[in-house]
Parts: sequence; C-alpha cells; structure tokens
Amino acid sequence: MNAIIIYIFVGIFTPGPNNIMSSSTASKIGVLKTLPFMFGVLVGTFLVFSLTGIFNIYLFDNVDIIKKYIGIIGALYMTYLAFMIISSDSISESGKVVTGKLFFKAVLLTFINPKAIIFGLTVTGIFVSQGVSALGVFTIALFLAVLCFISVLLWGTFGHLFMKFLSKHFKIFNIIMATLLMYSAVLILFDTI
Repeated sequence: MNAIIIYIFVGIFTPGPNNIMSSSTASKIGVLKTLPFMFGVLVGTFLVFSLTGIFNIYLFDNVDIIKKYIGIIGALYMTYLAFMIISSDSISESGKVVTGKLFFKAVLLTFINPKAIIFGLTVTGIFVSQGVSALGVFTIALFLAVLCFISVLLWGTFGHLFMKFLSKHFKIFNIIMATLLMYSAVLILFDTI
C-alpha cells in the first residue's frame, strides 16, 4: 500500500496540464483570480475519478481501448495549450485570461487530461481490485480531488510568488511551461499508441 501512496503523491504533485495552467494563470492574474480554475480542477477531478472508478467496477477489462483515444485527444489539447502559453506576449497580458471561464476551462481540461484520466483509472483500478465498493470509490475520488486542489493551489502560488522574477524572464518561463506540456503530450502519445 505504500507504493500506491507514493504513486498518488507523485502523480498529483508533479507537472501536468492542471498544475502548469494554474501556475501560468496565477503568474498573470494572481492566485485569488485563479481560484475559479482551481475549484474547476477540484470538481473536474472528483467527477473524473468517480467516473473512472465506476468504469473500473463495471468495465475493467476494456480500459486499453478507451485509453488510446483519450491519450490522442488529450495530447492534441495539451499541444494547443502549449501553443497558447508560448505565443503569449508578456506576463502582464492578463487580458487574454478570461476569468469568467476559468472554472469551466478547468473542468474541460480535466475531462480531456490524459494524466488525470489514466491516473484515475490506475488508482481506482487498484482499489476496485481490492474490493472497494461504489461508495468507497466516491470517497477515494473526493480525497484525490482535494489533493489535486491542494496541488494546483501550490503551483498557482508558486507562479504568483515568482511573478516579478518571471516578468523579467517571461519568455524563458513560457518556453519551459510549454515544453513541459509538450513533453507530457509526447509521453502520453507514446504510451497510448
């Protein structure tokens, strides 16, 4: 069980689309204005982890078929996000961040985020194989969603705290964030094809 706990923390707190978008957005508009995005991640991950848990209960043998399509769609969306980050002109370009849509953008990102879906399938699959019931799956999904919220909050805070530093090295920061997204997309494509 220690291995699954390590996997959970590494999977949630390492760079991924939600964490990178939280950091990038908070560096532009601040942590408070990024909170809708963070709450969207909370809701989105709870829904994704709940659905993957229920999916594992009923369709455990068919995971690989769905994993391929989710991986391709997610990698394409991550490429789009990387392009949006790298094409941003300056750190003060907060006008491009539509705060009213951050919540729904985060929920959508989570639903097509291969890292979140594959992570959900893996973790809930382990618990389902141990005999966890549907109610247990929802409890686990809520716990994992709260951890994801803490992660995007930390990544957003990091992005905001280093805003002055980032304003001087904005292009480098954007290149690094976009590269991390592209790296994630390539890894997911190789893993799913």
